Amino acid sequence: MTDTSIRRDTLTYGDYLRVPELLSLQTRLSTPPVHGEMLFMVVQQAQELWFKQILHELRLVIDLLEADELPEATHVLDRVDRILRMLGDGVEILEALPPMDFQEFRWLLRTASGFESEQFRELELASGLSDPQYLAMADRIVDIPAVRARWPVTLHDAFRDCIAPLDPDPIAALVQIYAHPSRHPNLYRLCETLSDYELRFREWRFHHAQLVIRVIGDRAPGTAGSSGGAYLDRTLQYRVFPELWEARNKLVAEVTQH
Repeated sequence: MTDTSIRRDTLTYGDYLRVPELLSLQTRLSTPPVHGEMLFMVVQQAQELWFKQILHELRLVIDLLEADELPEATHVLDRVDRILRMLGDGVEILEALPPMDFQEFRWLLRTASGFESEQFRELELASGLSDPQYLAMADRIVDIPAVRARWPVTLHDAFRDCIAPLDPDPIAALVQIYAHPSRHPNLYRLCETLSDYELRFREWRFHHAQLVIRVIGDRAPGTAGSSGGAYLDRTLQYRVFPELWEARNKLVAEVTQH
């Protein structure tokens, strides 16, 4: 999308990045203002911006995989993995927020919560997460058919299509790749980068769960009606690419038997 309101002949750094508008978006609602509310807003807004970038990158990754351009897709996916690692670090910053500081403005959120982040839910769906319990929960937040219409091919779908020529059984195909990486170097690097993607996603969930427990304890309900830390702990079991882990299990079992 192009913004025609910005004059290119007098363009400044602040104009290009819309810095004044960006910096005007942190409006604390607490009265009197709670110091820690600014940190909470900046971290959460920054995460939403990075979610936007990841979704932008995933479209390119899927297009490249469908075009069988595996090295290029792996390179872009590695960039996504780095963003996910940074997102986990970003959550850690909020651990410096004293619990009582958060309680002073938490009531303002009422039922609002990061649980409701539509971009994060779209990111999970675009990746290919299909856990039934997750889908039942996500259906309360986003229009799943509409999201799927925007992502007719998920990252998981594109990955499965890439390994299908080796064997119709994805586990068997992955065992071939991991047993003989030199025969399938591009697929092997793709598999390893997708493994990192899954792990970085899980690390972000872990940091988020630990943050919630640290700030509100392990029994307090979430602001959106979830079970708080208990719910977030359950999300650590989600797998977008279960085949990658099952293939490892099979390889280890085969080696052990011999």
